[in-house]
Amino acid sequence: GTDQDPYKNFVYTSFQEYATYVSHNRVAKLAKSYGNKPLAKMCKIISGDEMRHYNAYSSFVNEIFKIDPSNMMIAFKDMMKHKIVMPAMFLREAGDSLGSAFDEFSMAAQRIGVYTGQDYVDIMRRLINRWDIEKITGLSEEAEKARDFVMKLPARMERINQRIRISEKITHFSWVNPAMAK
Repeated sequence: GTDQDPYKNFVYTSFQEYATYVSHNRVAKLAKSYGNKPLAKMCKIISGDEMRHYNAYSSFVNEIFKIDPSNMMIAFKDMMKHKIVMPAMFLREAGDSLGSAFDEFSMAAQRIGVYTGQDYVDIMRRLINRWDIEKITGLSEEAEKARDFVMKLPARMERINQRIRISEKITHFSWVNPAMAK
C-alpha cells in the first residue's frame, strides 16, 4: 500500500520494524519462560536487529520532516488511514484461501499477548512522539489537516480496540505442529 512512494515506504518500515521488535521480544520472553533457551536467544537477537532497523528508518523520516514537512505529513496520514499490514498477511496453510491463516495467526498472537491491537495504537503514539508531529511547522493546509487526522487517530483506534473481543477458539497450525493440525 505504499504506491512505490519512498515517504510512505519509510513510514511503513518504521512502523513494521518496531512492531516486529515488539513481537520478537515477547516471543523471546515466552520461550524463556517455557525453558526454550535457543529460541529465546534467537528471538532476542532478531528483536535487537528489528530495533536497529526501526531506529534507522524512523531517523530517515525525521530528516524528511525537516526538508519536506508537508509531503511527509501527508504520507504519514495516508499510511495511518489505510493501516499498516504486516508482510505475514500472505501466510496461508496448504489448501486454505489467502488470508484465513493470517487472520487465525493474528488472533492467536493477540490471545497470548505477542502482538495486540493495543500495540498497534502504542506504535502510532511512539511514531507521533518520535517525529514530534505536534510541533512540525511550515505545513500546507492539506498537511495541517493530515496532522489533525494523525493526532486524533490513536485515541479513536484505542476506543475501537477496547470494543473488540478476541475469539477464544484455539487454532492449530500444521506448520507449527503437524500432529496437532485440524
